[in-house]
Amino acid sequence: MRIWLEERIGDPDLFTGRKKELAYFANWIDRTKRKISQSTAILSRRKTGKTALLQRLYNLTFDRDDRVVPFYYEIRETDQWLGDFATDFFLNFIYQYMAFRTRKAEYLERVETGSLGHALKIADKEGFDYAADTIRTVLRLTEEENTDRLWNVAREAPRMMAQHYDGFAVQMIDEFQFINRFVFRDKACENCIENLAGSYLHTCEYKNAPLLVTGSWVGWLMDDLNKLLPGRFTKYPMRSLPEDETLEMIFRYSLLQDIPVTEESAWLIAKLTEGNPFYISSLFRSAFEGRDLNTPEGVRKTLEHETLDLNGSVNATWMEYIESAFPRINDVHAKEIVLYLSKRRDRKVGHSEIKEKLGLEMSDPELEKKLKALFRSDIIEEDGGCYRGVRDNIFDKVFRRSYSDDIHRFVTTEAPAENRALLEKLRKDHKRLLGDYGRHKGAFAEFAITHHLRFRAYKETASYKAMMENLPDDFRFEDYETVWSYNSPPLHDPEFQIDIFAKAAKGGHSLLGEVKNRKAKFSVKEAREFLEKAGELAKLEKIGKALLFVFSVGGFHKNTLAYLKKQGIAWTSDKRWLEK
Repeated sequence: MRIWLEERIGDPDLFTGRKKELAYFANWIDRTKRKISQSTAILSRRKTGKTALLQRLYNLTFDRDDRVVPFYYEIRETDQWLGDFATDFFLNFIYQYMAFRTRKAEYLERVETGSLGHALKIADKEGFDYAADTIRTVLRLTEEENTDRLWNVAREAPRMMAQHYDGFAVQMIDEFQFINRFVFRDKACENCIENLAGSYLHTCEYKNAPLLVTGSWVGWLMDDLNKLLPGRFTKYPMRSLPEDETLEMIFRYSLLQDIPVTEESAWLIAKLTEGNPFYISSLFRSAFEGRDLNTPEGVRKTLEHETLDLNGSVNATWMEYIESAFPRINDVHAKEIVLYLSKRRDRKVGHSEIKEKLGLEMSDPELEKKLKALFRSDIIEEDGGCYRGVRDNIFDKVFRRSYSDDIHRFVTTEAPAENRALLEKLRKDHKRLLGDYGRHKGAFAEFAITHHLRFRAYKETASYKAMMENLPDDFRFEDYETVWSYNSPPLHDPEFQIDIFAKAAKGGHSLLGEVKNRKAKFSVKEAREFLEKAGELAKLEKIGKALLFVFSVGGFHKNTLAYLKKQGIAWTSDKRWLEK
């Protein structure tokens, strides 16, 4: 896949997992061509990878080139006049639209620096008559400062352009809740348009250009959708990464950033971060001088720096979020309520308990209003009419670090003790599961082999060739362009996964590997299935020369070895591939 829109994540290889979400929304986008997809809102607290998901979906859709034009726009958290906002929205769309139709990436590069005049020249040059007419309309309305009409034309442009050119569009709008909070009627930005999201009331119902929106303030976004766009959006909650994808992310970050981890420390990071991509990346980016992700104690100390030290990125990010939320709530009891619920996040708490324990003299409706405001700010959770603290071990530590009754005691004694107890419990769980935890062991084996292929095999090709059987005479290990596991593209039939895909430069042997880190021997049936999957990958990626290999720590059946030899597939059970 080519990266058309630069992804904020940085190196595209850092994008990990989200297989379920990618498959779901790839199908959602595909169904747009039959006009049966409904506008959808992705609901998830900040720093869970919503933007990364949207931008990857954008590039997948753009690269697929299948009549569905992707449009990505982020609503900025800064005061904007409606006229400027509408013009910026339209420019982003029209440049992305023309880039898609012409397959010219340079038009995407003009999104930030382009102008209506420049866009008009491109439209005329490329023969997009309807697009050119629309740009002229936007130019006229801009000069007239007819902002209401300008916003109507800009907002409808994606679906109207798709309709005119007999195509489709998907509108990916990031941080949608800011549309009601940072767009103003006047240039002085004093008259905020608090119901601007409502202008999408009919726009979002058109099936030829549905919306896919996100919001980091889940409560505020839900409030806007329910009040201003009732029944128009399907809600899609996005969870933390599942355990297998969490481990994949940890191993991938370890390789890309050359920060070592062990099988045990990777599992501990996965459990301590509860699959939150932001927490994982923060550990690997940590500026803590004693950062060590190779040992359990090193993981604990690095995590404590990130959550308890005011300079830690996790602490700074969440405190920015919390301190932004409290002024919006404007309530003197907010911090006390959150702290009380945070300490009891393992159970539901009702109104009467909160009033009694905190000595609040107010009616249930008054308290409910305060609790709803905290819920809309994603600082507490609602559960069947009751409330509880956010069930996030790290968020809880950050909050209590700044609002505990005795902050010094919490930072120096309570939090480290809680972390040590949790770490010890997780280490015991790890030892108990290690014997039969096949998926975990398999992920580590893939990581270890990937490390060897990326950094060492091509430098010591003779030594590594001696660790494998049935290699062709002309084979040598390469300085591979990429070495990762490979998943079939969304909607590809059949769906498949290859454990190791080492892509060689032109003329070299690319490696396609199957990895089994288990006691059982590798069977002929598994070999046939691997051969079939490898054939699909070779076709999809247009691989010229490819060598298939199998690593099986449990060895091979005799008939399997005969089959592998006949098919020209290399094999090994040499445990040196698992050494660091």
